[in-house]
Amino acid sequence: MSKIYDDRTSGFKAPNLEHPRRRTFTEDCVTHVYVSGSAAFHRQALWHHIEKAGHTLSRFTDDGALLDAVHAYAPSAIVYEVPAEREGVMQFLTRVTELKHNACVLLLGPEIGAELVAHCLRYGAFDYLTVPVTAARLMTSIQSGLANRQAFRAARSLSQELAHSHDLLAGERNALKHWNQNLLALNHLTQVLTGSLDSRAIVQSLFTGLATLIPLDIIGLARTEPQQVMTWSRSALFNREEMQVRERLLRRVAIGAKARMPVQRSHRRSQAEAVLGEDCALSVSAPTLGDNGHTMTIPLNIGSSTQGVLHVERRLDVFTEVEFHVLSTVGTSLAVAFRNADTHKQIQQLASRDSVTELLNRRALEEILARECKTGSRYRTSACFLLVDVDYFKVVNDQWGHPAGDQVLRSLAVLMRTLVRDIDMVGRYGGEEFGIVLPHTDLASARVLAERLRRQIEHHEFEAGGGSVRLTASIGIAHIPDASIRSVSDWITAADTALYDAKALGRNRVVVDGPDQRVSVEAAALTLATP
Repeated sequence: MSKIYDDRTSGFKAPNLEHPRRRTFTEDCVTHVYVSGSAAFHRQALWHHIEKAGHTLSRFTDDGALLDAVHAYAPSAIVYEVPAEREGVMQFLTRVTELKHNACVLLLGPEIGAELVAHCLRYGAFDYLTVPVTAARLMTSIQSGLANRQAFRAARSLSQELAHSHDLLAGERNALKHWNQNLLALNHLTQVLTGSLDSRAIVQSLFTGLATLIPLDIIGLARTEPQQVMTWSRSALFNREEMQVRERLLRRVAIGAKARMPVQRSHRRSQAEAVLGEDCALSVSAPTLGDNGHTMTIPLNIGSSTQGVLHVERRLDVFTEVEFHVLSTVGTSLAVAFRNADTHKQIQQLASRDSVTELLNRRALEEILARECKTGSRYRTSACFLLVDVDYFKVVNDQWGHPAGDQVLRSLAVLMRTLVRDIDMVGRYGGEEFGIVLPHTDLASARVLAERLRRQIEHHEFEAGGGSVRLTASIGIAHIPDASIRSVSDWITAADTALYDAKALGRNRVVVDGPDQRVSVEAAALTLATP
């Protein structure tokens, strides 16, 4: 049974529904057709054919009621009588379109011309039927419209699914792009860390690269050998928290190995560690998240060797599982980098040290001379070079043996190191000959030091082979700037010449390189050569 709705009387009520709502694509088991027009329009026998074909029919005599019904319950089709005022049909089609409906709209009216019909179709009508119209023609148009609507809804549903799939793919593509960027950044950071052999450069690269890779507010780094603590914060807002991290790490470094205790390998701190608090930072043996997820501690371990600990904090967000693994990877690379740097430093020290006295060897000493020579040439700063030779040292080796001689050389090395400043460099130049580089030292000060050293050696008893021996030393001094010294070779030659002169003058003395000194030496040499 069909119903006629007119908002001028009782108002519109959703037809045949207890709870009005829009139909979905899957609910289209019953085809609902709205018919709108005048009373005479509704009296036509056409509508009985529609109902007989199995369609549910609702009739309207007012556009307002019809539009309310379309808005509340989208019909399958709308059969609309074109009013005498042609502008009214355009207004109706526009309002229906604004409701974003998917009903098939059929217009029934007088001949209006092809141009106006085309205009109606462009505004959303599916078909325009010229009255009078037969029931067969109307049913054919309705069936065609419903089939077209079904195809449209299927296409729209597919389009929505495609759009949703596209959004998902775009999100996954962006996530993959972001992940790829993070992997590249992580790879670059690990290469930079492990590619450097300078500990200070490693720390600088860590603070710069890690804060770029993962948003962090505070970074703390503690090293066990040498004992160092370095911190970084994103801004001055975190100065107080940064100082707290620094103090905690300093306490742990000071305690050292005594404070280390084994912990269970877990992302969370063990019960024992939780009791000790954050001061247990250096005790962890595996990457560990703090209880609140805002802090993370990464031990820098290689096997049983401990390089230190990396501590990071984020004040607002917690660390994700991905960030946990990224930071763990950085910790491994950092531990390897520090081990390589330490190994390189040890190799350099071994390569630059004399095996007997542990002083600088000749090559290292000449590198220092080259540096001071370059500095003196550029800034006209004073520096002196002392060559110290033990007098008659061959007697010690001949009488007590070379082990005893080495023992004397080691004692002599300790004596010289105690007499010079921290900035002075002492090395074994060869055999029983030693070199001392005195940066920022004038000739008068160098002479005072050399004379004090000579007296200390003269009055010192050196243990040798179970006994003791007294020794003396001859010392030659050469200083820069000097017009005759233009290279390291010239500087060494000048000091060696002064040492030779000290030997020629009778040993156990200090001689400064210079023209006046050479004259006196030559006179002494002639005296010594006379029988």
